Amino acid sequence: MAKIVHTMGLGARSLPTVLEVLAAARVRRVVDIRRYGTSARHPHHASAALHPALAAAGYEVADLGALLGGDRPRGYGAWMRSAGFRRGLERLEALALEAPTVILCAEASPERCHRRFVAAALEERGWAVAHHGRALSERTARGEMRVVRKTG
Repeated sequence: MAKIVHTMGLGARSLPTVLEVLAAARVRRVVDIRRYGTSARHPHHASAALHPALAAAGYEVADLGALLGGDRPRGYGAWMRSAGFRRGLERLEALALEAPTVILCAEASPERCHRRFVAAALEERGWAVAHHGRALSERTARGEMRVVRKTG
């Protein structure tokens, strides 16, 4: 079986839309990689609201924002060379081997999010990565994309 990790950005999505995309991706585990799990604009995206809602919908939730989150003082590239990043990546891989997994962040577009760096690191380690946007699609960190099915 192929090793695959899914990614999704919350953007301005409502909780029902988030749940729809997760269901279409057929994942069972959500790994939140936001460094700060807050949102003034979208309160339902705050970790305190989102994580219990995901758990109530039947998803296992893990928070790796402290190890894989963005907004790093010396830049994300420097963080990727740290022991903390390696621990986070190894933990993510272990979780993804146990259950179909999506990494979740705030930025809708993977091109403008640190998810692209996590995705590239996973691909270097032999993982396939599927980025899920408005259409349920598969996109590698290198930008190749194919639409699997529309989600709304």
